[in-house]
Amino acid sequence: MTNTNFAFEPKRIDNLNWSGISELPELIQNDLQTKQKTPLFYLHNESIDNYEDDIYFVNNSDETLTFVAPYELMKRDLDCPEVVVAAEPNERDKSLTYTDVLPKQGVRIDRQHIIYDSDYINQIIVYTMSRASKEMWGVWRLNVCEKGLFSSSYPLLWEEGTKPSHVVSADKLNDPKDRPILPCVLPIRQQLYQQWVEHYDHASASLMRSITDMIYRYDFGIVGCYYNDTWDEYSSEAEQIANMLIKEGADSANEVLAMMTEVYDVSFGAGYTRVPMDVAERIHDLWLRHKNTVNK
Repeated sequence: MTNTNFAFEPKRIDNLNWSGISELPELIQNDLQTKQKTPLFYLHNESIDNYEDDIYFVNNSDETLTFVAPYELMKRDLDCPEVVVAAEPNERDKSLTYTDVLPKQGVRIDRQHIIYDSDYINQIIVYTMSRASKEMWGVWRLNVCEKGLFSSSYPLLWEEGTKPSHVVSADKLNDPKDRPILPCVLPIRQQLYQQWVEHYDHASASLMRSITDMIYRYDFGIVGCYYNDTWDEYSSEAEQIANMLIKEGADSANEVLAMMTEVYDVSFGAGYTRVPMDVAERIHDLWLRHKNTVNK
């Protein structure tokens, strides 16, 4: 949308209250009137002038959100579409990552122009995390598209965790294979990658980072690291596994599983950590791709 072409500064507004149905299209008004629902998250517009509105993501819940990221955090691997990999954010995206978003607080995520955006299909993607309840617990990806402009008071997710009919998708990404790399860990992820590059070549450092990503997303061993922003808890074991693969190779996922079990037995004690076969299979795939890259 409009704001992609210029520097867009982060901004917050406190004490926003859900205004109901007055500014919504008739179809959405009818939906709200019938069901009398309250959104957990919604979009709110603030007019800049006669032509432009700033669009805010509003936390209408009672919890402080760990983060709000109005950009894509995940992408499908081109060679293996069933595999999700980290979508590396650009500098603009990083600047629009909000942490500790308070209840009834809005954070500016986009801008729309009444002329330039009115004739196009416009899309907004937002990631956030909820810990409000067992049903809500997880990382949410909210995806909305409109032909033309987004109205103010635009619901993104109902308070019971259901998707409004006009929202394209509202997905809770609790399956490890679908989990994105959370924005809160991106700084330490980049820092450790640079440290690895100083001791290894870029291909080896990339393998170490990818293995850490996989272990972090599947979150086995030290339970809870994914939701507690501790990506680096897995980096030492990932470095050892990568070095073993580079030195010894592996012809199967079973060999990778044996390597990983050996590393974890040394780190945490024999039998303490059970390595999922699914992780070994995915890391074996990473190893094969690494080998193909360095042999080109």
